[in-house]
Amino acid sequence: ACRALVDELEWEISQVDPRKTIQMGSFRINPDGSQSVVEVPYARSEAHLTELLERVCEKMTEYGEKVDPATHRKSYVRVISHDGTKMDLSGVKFDGDVTSSLKFACESIAEEYEDELIEFLSHEAENVKDRLCSKRTDLCDHALHIPHDEL
Repeated sequence: ACRALVDELEWEISQVDPRKTIQMGSFRINPDGSQSVVEVPYARSEAHLTELLERVCEKMTEYGEKVDPATHRKSYVRVISHDGTKMDLSGVKFDGDVTSSLKFACESIAEEYEDELIEFLSHEAENVKDRLCSKRTDLCDHALHIPHDEL
């Protein structure tokens, strides 16, 4: 659920026009009458990320549950692609129980780890899924034990 949440947030961030900015800064007025306001990219701004966290779990209805035949470990996979391409759904369980439990898990994670999600996503951090879901929170402890080809 944590990994699906991060995937959705990263996809939503990537869909924002990189030229779009938001003004951030202090409300204090400097001695010369000006304000210290800076423009930051909107996609990774705290305002945008907070807004995304409020609605991202609605996307969990586009996921199903897949069981790895070798390890019997369950994972959530997208059943509706972002771009409309056909997807291989063999072995994917897709029903109301799966989506409602995933949505509930997503909302719990988004609420409990809101500060961490905003911290990682606002700075274009590498490997947010591993850093947040495995190292920072232990939500996906097993993911660290999956063998990697590149290691």
